[in-house]
Amino acid sequence: MNMEDKQEFTPSSQQCEQSFYSILGCDQDATFDELKHNYQILVKKHHPDKQTQEGIDFISDDKFVMIDKAFKTLKDEKARKEYDASLLHGSFDNSSLIYAEIEKKDLNFVMGVFYFTCRCGDNIEITEDIIEEGECIVECSECTNCILIK
Repeated sequence: MNMEDKQEFTPSSQQCEQSFYSILGCDQDATFDELKHNYQILVKKHHPDKQTQEGIDFISDDKFVMIDKAFKTLKDEKARKEYDASLLHGSFDNSSLIYAEIEKKDLNFVMGVFYFTCRCGDNIEITEDIIEEGECIVECSECTNCILIK
C-alpha cells in the first residue's frame, strides 16, 4: 500500500499503542521494499535537520525517532519475526528488544567506561553511574537491541 493512501503518523500519548507498521504507514504483510519506501518518505519529511528555523516542529524530533526505531526493527528479519509474534501475544514493549542478560563482570572496561559489543557490531557504552543503579536496561545507539545488566 502506498504512503499516500495511509494516514500519517502523529505522536500522541498513545505512541506506545501504535504499531511500528502504522508508524510507517504500512500493512503488517508489507514487503521490505514497501517499508523502505515509506520510511524514506517519512524521514525526508520529519528529519530534524530538515526543519526550518521559523517553523520548527518540536514534535518532529519525536516523530523521527519513532519512525527510525520502527524501520530498524522491521528491516531486521529476526527482530521483525519477534515483533510480529509479540504483537499476537499483546506483550511487546516497543522501547526495547532485550537480546542479552549480562552481569557487570561480563562487560569490558577501557579508560573508565564499560562496554559490551552488540550483535549489530556497535559497542554499547555504559558508565559506572548506570551500573551502580543496579539492574538496568541499556539500548544500543545503532539498532533497537538492548542488554539487561544484572
